[in-house]
Amino acid sequence: MRAVLALAAVSPIVSAGPDEFLQRADANVTAAAATTCALYECTGCGSCFNPGARPGIECKGRNGMTGYYCPPDMDGGAGDMAYACLDWTFGSTAMKAAEAEFLAETGDDVFFGIGTYGTSADPQSGLGACFRLRVQGMKKDIIAQSINTGHDVAGNQFDVQMGAGGAGAYNTCSGESSSMFPGRVEDWGCQYGGIDSREACANLPKYPRMAASMRAAGESLVELCEYSFDMGARMSGAGLPAGECKYNPTLLDVGRVRCPAGLVNLTQMQRVDEPETYTITNSSRPLGFPNSNHECRTWDPASDASYCLTRMMDCRKPSGGFTTNVRSHLMVPGKKVLQVCAADGYTRYDVQCGCKGCYC
Repeated sequence: MRAVLALAAVSPIVSAGPDEFLQRADANVTAAAATTCALYECTGCGSCFNPGARPGIECKGRNGMTGYYCPPDMDGGAGDMAYACLDWTFGSTAMKAAEAEFLAETGDDVFFGIGTYGTSADPQSGLGACFRLRVQGMKKDIIAQSINTGHDVAGNQFDVQMGAGGAGAYNTCSGESSSMFPGRVEDWGCQYGGIDSREACANLPKYPRMAASMRAAGESLVELCEYSFDMGARMSGAGLPAGECKYNPTLLDVGRVRCPAGLVNLTQMQRVDEPETYTITNSSRPLGFPNSNHECRTWDPASDASYCLTRMMDCRKPSGGFTTNVRSHLMVPGKKVLQVCAADGYTRYDVQCGCKGCYC
């Protein structure tokens, strides 16, 4: 209820189009905030980490926490909290629009996604980098941006945000009064893997507690869950020896590629050391790819998730939303930190600064 009250006074950044809300500021955010950090009651941006970032609404978190310090949970306090954005989900209206634009510009027909790539070979653990994934059983490659890290993600694994893909270690989707969605935790399936069959998607709540933005986007959690099964991005364990939530598609090839503008528009995170191309090259491949010798073995208790396309959805503010996880010199000015969402999953918070006065 706290998040609903905090946002009731502002109009969410939503429109009839699939991603127009990403291209214009909320009516309550002045143009001055975009260039002078006026939202933070200062005329210059001081020592802010991310000045010049795309505007958003103000987070009014506990103990004055705001901007990129907007808290990921209530922690016994009151005020706003930050969430993962719902339009980052595989197959969202905004993702499909970005894919179509990319196809028109390049002739390259791919899926887009976001999630976590497990790598220790990168100075900031892959945050902000994009990878092209060739996946067994899928008709098109995925270009996905890594915006999160996690101890439960192995090397040579990509964990993509899919509708009810499993909350993993943290669950901000359901079960608490501050959760994004209403309903029972049990309806979301396994902790790791989430919903295991297309049919079980129907048991999910269609919309978050603040439903207007998702309705305006023309999508529902149920449909996003179903879409990931339809496209072959996730597998069911029904009738298989290891059972539910133990099976995932195999990654056949992976390479770091340039981040498409459509993905950057959704996340507002971009690196300065990007490759020049959207295609996989020998120099961009991690060790072990292309893969012709390994299958995904998440069904095997003695194995890990290497060479797997896994799925997740925890609704929680990702690692890329914390300034301590990124290195300023590796990031494009104004796109140094992930622009996270309010409780509706679509309205963006302003993440230019982290406090009033701009010296933080």
